[in-house]
Amino acid sequence: MSLAGFQDRKNKVISELVEEMNPDRADKSPKGYIDAPILPLMRLINQHSQFYTTSSCSGRIAVYCEGVDEKKSDVAKSTKGGTWLYVTHDPVTLPDTIDNKDAWIMQLLFGETYAKVTTDPVSDEDKITQRQLVFFKFEPLILHVEADSEEAAHELLGLANVIGYQNSGITPSKARHMLAIRSTHKLDVPIASVDPTTHRIHLLVNTTYLYVLLRLSNQKFTQNIDRMNKFEQAVETQLLVKDQMETKEQRRERKRREGLQRQKAAGKHDVAHTRDHAVMDMYDDFDESGSNSTTGEYTSANRGQALMNLYEGIENI
Repeated sequence: MSLAGFQDRKNKVISELVEEMNPDRADKSPKGYIDAPILPLMRLINQHSQFYTTSSCSGRIAVYCEGVDEKKSDVAKSTKGGTWLYVTHDPVTLPDTIDNKDAWIMQLLFGETYAKVTTDPVSDEDKITQRQLVFFKFEPLILHVEADSEEAAHELLGLANVIGYQNSGITPSKARHMLAIRSTHKLDVPIASVDPTTHRIHLLVNTTYLYVLLRLSNQKFTQNIDRMNKFEQAVETQLLVKDQMETKEQRRERKRREGLQRQKAAGKHDVAHTRDHAVMDMYDDFDESGSNSTTGEYTSANRGQALMNLYEGIENI
């Protein structure tokens, strides 16, 4: 994977993040901006030179109605996908006293479709699974991150697993190193079905059970926030600080190596220059010592001794 490509993608994604509601600007999420509880964690990860977040959800309670096509039924499709009837990214405050508890919780969870909700039993229970189902969901934190290397992805994955995000994993890819950070403490419960003829929503559970689901979800929200805070602290103390320290050390080490290389290169040049001149002088001495001073001709005795002197001189340079 190209590090330049990674950095280009990171710069683009971070520049498009919307950290709070803005009527003039929105990101690609349904809300249009980042969930406030996860912002500190995202900022820390995005500060790290080897990571950036590609999508996130801090956790939510939701009521979701399947789309007709999701059931693959023979009923004519009325929608291309499902519908979120209710979504909150915060624990639900349950009132201490309510005049009509049933009406309150059904209005909360079903919103504008509340008028279509009925507690009448379904006439044919065998066909319930063939209908559109309405699910109550609690979904904990999920965070998608791209790393600049496989080693970095595994380092972040290991940290996430230690904190408790046991459902996390790396998506195999030759082009990019994508990581999903998530846990298993979620709820996904069918609570109603939709009559394909009347489009009325038939509750499969009573309102007492809906209150139980809300209370369980609030407990899971607390666990979710605690785990997210621990992960945030671990990223800061075990990854970000290390990254910043290593950057300084690497820069210092690089400069030290470059300085040594320059010194070594300069030293080699000086030694080579000196050696060349010394060898040339020795060859001159060889010529002079190997010849007869009177006739200028080489004698075998003089030449042999001069040659030995030449070899010893070169070895000692």
